[in-house]
Amino acid sequence: MSKDFDVPGGPVTEQLSPEEVAERTRAAVGYNYEYSEKYFVSREKVREFANASQLLDPVHHDVAAAQAAGYADLVAPPIMFSLIGIIAHRPLFENAIVGYGRRPVVQSEQKVQFHAPVLAGMTLTTHVHFDAFKQVAGVDLIVTRNEIHDQDGNHLVTSWTTLAGRSGEDEDAGFVGAMEKVMMYGAS
Repeated sequence: MSKDFDVPGGPVTEQLSPEEVAERTRAAVGYNYEYSEKYFVSREKVREFANASQLLDPVHHDVAAAQAAGYADLVAPPIMFSLIGIIAHRPLFENAIVGYGRRPVVQSEQKVQFHAPVLAGMTLTTHVHFDAFKQVAGVDLIVTRNEIHDQDGNHLVTSWTTLAGRSGEDEDAGFVGAMEKVMMYGAS
């Protein structure tokens, strides 16, 4: 990231208690940014995600079929936006939501609104918003919103994600390693 962020509480230089993590996280609600790296939607990635999702519709695999259906290029599978969101969330946990480190934080809920199809050849920009934080029964619930736009500024996707974690738990290296492989599959 080449952009500096104004983060409540400043940088973290020591281990925070669960209470300090909750306080800092609550203070960071409202934090938002445009992720600095654009994501180019290649035909290869569209086909890869379609195959992984077992989507056989030719609009995901064959340019002529997609064009015959009225699209300019291959149509990205709906799940493809999730990879973009995962990548764009990294600065959120590096700069605003601190104290979780690499502890297990899992997705507990997601809502998605598609405004227009994502097509091969588009270059996407992601705006990340930290919308809400609350604690329920010892679990920290973090609500984020991603807004994905194409190179012309057209709003394509809005997704709301609720993440659940416990700031006071020790890191489980095996779990973290396994989740990193699953979550980042296909990121390159």
